[in-house]
Amino acid sequence: MSSLTTVEQVPTSFGAFKPVGWLMVGLPTQVLADSLSKALQAAEWPSAAVLHFAPSDTEVELEAMADKAGAMAGFGYEITLLRRYVKLSKEGYRWLLVKVKSAEHAAEAAAIARSCDATVAVHYRRLTVEELL
Repeated sequence: MSSLTTVEQVPTSFGAFKPVGWLMVGLPTQVLADSLSKALQAAEWPSAAVLHFAPSDTEVELEAMADKAGAMAGFGYEITLLRRYVKLSKEGYRWLLVKVKSAEHAAEAAAIARSCDATVAVHYRRLTVEELL
């Protein structure tokens, strides 16, 4: 796990979760999250580039972000995704934030995530947010 240990330390825009340059990956179980972490390491992702968040780490913090998001965030897709993350966290989802260098790198990480049964993979780019799964 990297030095980023809480969701609060991840970048936001207008108070909404927006980790530009990262792929947010959701998995329904810890076994699948561990499997994805190992697969990313096998694909030469540095361990510091893969951040793990358990439901207990994310649910309260993401919900607080959603509640405190500025008025401008309400117009963007980011707030919709944030609310989706809160819902899935309440269902027990595990989250990995994967640092990516480019759209191609994000697509590679998403393909690995798909092979590990991830159900959510969202690439946060400077001006856009793209669902890859």
